Amino acid sequence: MTRTTSSTSPGRRRCLSALGTLGAFGMLGGWSMAPFASGLASPVSALASGRVAGSAPRVVSLSWAGAQILVSLGIVPIGIAERADYPLSGALPAMPASVLELGTHSEPNLELLQQIKPDLIVIDANQSDLAPRLSSIAPTVTIDIYNAQRGRPFARAVAETQRLGALLGREEVARRYLKEVDAQLAACAATVSTLTAAAPVLIVDLYDDGRHLYLYGPNSMTQDAMDRLGVRNAWSGSTDSGYLLLGIEGLATMGDAQMYYISHGERDQIALHNLSRSVLWQHLPFVQTQRFVPLPGFFAYGATSCAVQFARELTAGMVALDRQKGRGRG
Repeated sequence: MTRTTSSTSPGRRRCLSALGTLGAFGMLGGWSMAPFASGLASPVSALASGRVAGSAPRVVSLSWAGAQILVSLGIVPIGIAERADYPLSGALPAMPASVLELGTHSEPNLELLQQIKPDLIVIDANQSDLAPRLSSIAPTVTIDIYNAQRGRPFARAVAETQRLGALLGREEVARRYLKEVDAQLAACAATVSTLTAAAPVLIVDLYDDGRHLYLYGPNSMTQDAMDRLGVRNAWSGSTDSGYLLLGIEGLATMGDAQMYYISHGERDQIALHNLSRSVLWQHLPFVQTQRFVPLPGFFAYGATSCAVQFARELTAGMVALDRQKGRGRG
């Protein structure tokens, strides 16, 4: 997420009704009906039943979370939005070099989309205003993971992985992948359970002015992953969109916490410099005791791969702090 705007807070909105030939998949929603009204139902029926001739279905994703789901299903998207920024965010899995740049999330390259003739387009619910135009190019499916009213993004990411798996004839691949996700989260939880320190945790993004932080809480993938690990969030308030911009004075009551900030490389230096000039910041207990630790950058609004990536890095950070505390006692 960017530090100076709230543009990355995804508002998720709608699921659409069933497709005639998809039958049992209809209750899963999310399909735009426009292409089927114009006679383009056959390619999607083939996708859903796994009967597309030749190679894997040609799918593009204007949603990074959607692209992550596609890769988890063994389908490399032809192209994604803001392809050049994807690796810079720390997002995983990596996209192969063959994946095309399709413009921005809000203004995709419609001419290029028409040229490459995808079988399917995947978008986020907060891109639903694009659906009418995209549906004239190819059947369009909307995934809905981050919804402030419904919450539980991890469970919703699991459901969307299962839904796309069913629609693309990859149900068994989705099942195996999600089983591995559960196993990796369970392994992290087992490691966390062995640690001697049971301090609550704060997950934050630094803000350049040195007076505020973005703090992650309920309705975020980080919170859901923390719940799976058995890690308590030091922030007990609400965060409707998954995060909250908080003044550092609000941290004074959370002195027993461990704080982990999502690193953005050189961009961190401005915020860290400005924080270092704050007397209040310097007197916070987790700063004085060096319980303020960077986590490798990751895309905090991704699919289940985002939860696993964060869980691994948080577990490693907690292990390191636990060993540090052990050495201090020694």
